[in-house]
Amino acid sequence: MSRENAELVRRCFETFSADGFEPALHFFTPDAAWHTTDRWLEADAYRGHGDLRRLVAGFTDNFDELDWDVREVRPVGDRVVALVHMTGRIKDSGQPIAQPLGLVVSDFRGGAFGEVRAYASWDEALEAVAGQT
Repeated sequence: MSRENAELVRRCFETFSADGFEPALHFFTPDAAWHTTDRWLEADAYRGHGDLRRLVAGFTDNFDELDWDVREVRPVGDRVVALVHMTGRIKDSGQPIAQPLGLVVSDFRGGAFGEVRAYASWDEALEAVAGQT
């Protein structure tokens, strides 16, 4: 099942990049929680589809050409680690941004997932799942 979960995560972020968040929302369970990095200034976690939309709006309201380039997806036990390179441009300035993010995805059920924990670096995400099989 872990390979299927890894593919589910990959498809979610590819859909998000290509088509926007609404088409990707079905990959998240209705009660999904997204835990932000320690660098995010707003909430520590966003719960449910409405909150997830607010989180994404925090990005789309401030950045153009937002892209989630999935570099690697690894199943680790019952979780999946996604190493992503997020890019975009700051609205009204055109200034490019780039940020590697490590995402640990879990709580897979019914063809969707219920939890994402974001880390400000790939190493942090990999450390979070170190020792998992």
